[in-house]
Formats: sequence, C-alpha cells, structure tokens
Amino acid sequence: MEPGTAVLTWRALTPDDAPALTRWYAAVEAVDDTGEHFSEQDARDQLQDDAVDLPQDTIAAVDAGGQFAAVGWLYGTIAGGGVVPAARGRGLGRRLLEWAQERLAGRQGDAIRVDVHENNPSKEALVRAAGYEAVRWEHRMIRALDDALPDVPVTPAGLSLTPYLADRDRAVWRAHVEAFADHWGAGPPDEQRWAHWFTGSRAFQPEVSWLVLDGDEIAGYLLTYFWEADAAGSGVREAFLGQLGVRPAWRRRGLGGLLIARALASYRNAGFERATLTVDTGNATGALGLYERAGFAVRDTSVSWTKALAPIR
Repeated sequence: MEPGTAVLTWRALTPDDAPALTRWYAAVEAVDDTGEHFSEQDARDQLQDDAVDLPQDTIAAVDAGGQFAAVGWLYGTIAGGGVVPAARGRGLGRRLLEWAQERLAGRQGDAIRVDVHENNPSKEALVRAAGYEAVRWEHRMIRALDDALPDVPVTPAGLSLTPYLADRDRAVWRAHVEAFADHWGAGPPDEQRWAHWFTGSRAFQPEVSWLVLDGDEIAGYLLTYFWEADAAGSGVREAFLGQLGVRPAWRRRGLGGLLIARALASYRNAGFERATLTVDTGNATGALGLYERAGFAVRDTSVSWTKALAPIR
C-alpha cells in the first residue's frame, strides 16, 4: 500500500530505522530532485549523530508496513524533514511543522528555521501560510571537469600550497572556526562534530583537499567529499567542495582562487567528472563571485525561512 493511502502511526525514530529512512529519502528525491542521495549507511550515520536526541528531536509517520510517509527532526532550531510525494496534501507537513514549533516553544530570542528547495512548492506554501519569512538563499553550483580549467596561480611569496595533512587537522578545525565565526546560520562545529562529520567523515577525500600554509600557520584550506550514493544515483562521479576558508589575516591575497584552481585540477586527475558546492548568496566574503569566476554555474536554489519562536504562556 502507498504511504499516502495508509493508516499512520506517529513515533520517534530509532537506530533501527536506517532501511526505512533510506527508502524515505529515495522516494522524496525521486520527485524533488535536490541532488542528495542516501545509502543505508548514510542513514545510519544520521541516526547515530550525537547532536540529535532521537526520542525528543525526531518524529515519523509510519504505515502498517513500516514505511515512512513523513519524517521530521531538529538540529538546534533548524527543522528538517518532509513528506513523501504520495502522502502530500494530507496535512502531514503541517503536523511536522507544528511538532517542531511546539518542541521549541519557550526559547525566546530564537527563531525556528526551515530550509525549502525550489522544487518543492507545496512546502514553500506551507511555511509561507504559517507566517515564516524568506531570509536567506543558498545555491547549489556545478562545474564540469572536462571543460577548460582555470590556471593554477602562483602561490604568494612566503606561503606554501600542500595537500591536506592529518597531523594539521586540529589546526584546520581552529582555522575553520575563525574563518566562519560570523557566518549566518548554524555556528562552526565543535571539535567532536568536526571529527565525526568533517575530516572524520567516510566521505572525506584528503588526497584532493588542500591547505595554504604560512610557516606553521593555516592560512587557508579547502576540504573535499565524495558520496558513493550520489554517484550511484546520478551516474556521475562528483567531487563536493565542502568547506573553503581563508583566515582574516590572509584575505585579499588570492588564496581562495588558488585553492579552487588547484582542487579542480586534482579532481580531474583523480577521475572525477564534475565538481559541486553550495554557497550562501549573502556570504559577505564574496564567495558567490569567486565560484562563478572559477566556472561554476547555479544548478538550483534552497531558501531558508524563519519565524520567531513563541513564548510559553
């Protein structure tokens, strides 16, 4: 029976839900085309994330056969999840939104955030009707690697360009925290989250990640990822440029362009067919223009919608 026609039970997610969660992701992606694919191991990693309290911060609508019609979760004040296409129009999305708002009620001074991909107009209509305001736009950008690549600039005098070095990882994390201290949205990761989801991730590709050093100091860095599930879903081996940062003292010296050009060349040499990234269009460092000059083009857009949290009465 399709999830859209089944009698549903609401409950929290559990660590055993990886197979059903993987099927849910696949059903959503088949229609919404966000470019994100999840293997069962990817889903298991999400369910084992220490930042999410499964009993308190997740919810799912489950049919009698164990299939998910809707899934919701909270990362701090960011509400994620959604409804499979076959179950849309039944009020399940509204139920997810109300659950998230009730869960966060009383956190005065904060706002709840929901990210909406442009291919999901029904979700946009839902948050708009609930009084949310569009505040930030994020592009997914892609670049074919069989096209002419930008020349790799000369490294500025006194600096050196090197592949990622595992023994510098803690210094790279500190550089990332500094470089993104004023970034909109979720703050930089703590050291534990960095070790799990960034350079400790199964998807991390150290051989095509790069550092700019000034002696023993990290001046800039670029970290790259590859997901097998995305390659299987799209048929394209795609390198994801995950984090690019230059510490304030070393900005305006061309290090961002240097890192991107070197990374693109290494991607092609490693057999990748395409590069992709996401960029906040409001990034004050001018990242969007930097990526456009390197040949990246917008593939699609997600919008962050926010609403002030209501106090407990």
